[in-house]
Amino acid sequence: MHRGTHHPLMMINGELTVVLRTHSNLDMDLIRLIKRHYIANPLTYVYLFYDLMYYPEVTEFYLNINGSDITGFVLIWHAAWGPRRGCSSVHIYGSVDGVEGLIPTDECLEVHMVASSEITGAVIKRLGEMGPVKHRRFLTMACWGSVFRDYRNPLIGARRLSIDDAVDLARVKAEQGTPLDPGEVILRLASPHWHYYGAFVNGELASIATTYLKLPEVWVIGDVYTRARYRGIGAGKAVTAAVTKDALTSGAMAMLHVDEDNEPAVRVYRRIGYRVVRVEDWLASSPS
Repeated sequence: MHRGTHHPLMMINGELTVVLRTHSNLDMDLIRLIKRHYIANPLTYVYLFYDLMYYPEVTEFYLNINGSDITGFVLIWHAAWGPRRGCSSVHIYGSVDGVEGLIPTDECLEVHMVASSEITGAVIKRLGEMGPVKHRRFLTMACWGSVFRDYRNPLIGARRLSIDDAVDLARVKAEQGTPLDPGEVILRLASPHWHYYGAFVNGELASIATTYLKLPEVWVIGDVYTRARYRGIGAGKAVTAAVTKDALTSGAMAMLHVDEDNEPAVRVYRRIGYRVVRVEDWLASSPS
């Protein structure tokens, strides 16, 4: 389908592999193909579509295409700013032969995988050649209007944060162990993509959550954190319900990721209405 374009092409096991390292190689045929898959299955293709649309200068990807269907992809996003500057996030989905040779080996990595045990094993082996590998399994959970159950507690107020909450957010992030400099705090609170929410107890910021990716079809929620002295009273549940409700009100689904061993968090999300849609292998590695 894409012969004669600018894309480097390879035939692997009868499938066409399109290799794209920069957005400059992306033509309308591929944009339409990726968008079609995203619209049909936003929970699977949201990161691929979002990064190509908003961060093409730091994104590269590899597609396996069979006819007019994407059967697998590797998405590599190189962080050029923020706390993870110099690191990369890699998403691997489906059938991608030789994937271990596509992964960068000279920087810290987070790899998110939904692939066969053979592919996962090959990636773990490759990362192990770089240094120690941390391997965890995460649940991807989603919520939509028909299953959402709102949560209200008269002792807890939850709302979207604003620039006026910058000092409180910075304090909570420092307590969390992921401090942000003042400029980054302001940038996130003012961003059209990042929307931080907070749950307040007696006027004090007790819990936070954010959307770090927003599209009309899906919001991705993360950075859910409750300060130690406010745990167990529903603050995390309140703030997650608040951001989820806004996502659903906008017409989108809500999606989040949680360590499958974090049973308290999984219970909270289930009570709000979240359902498990897939299980992912998450790998972390840094060069020795």
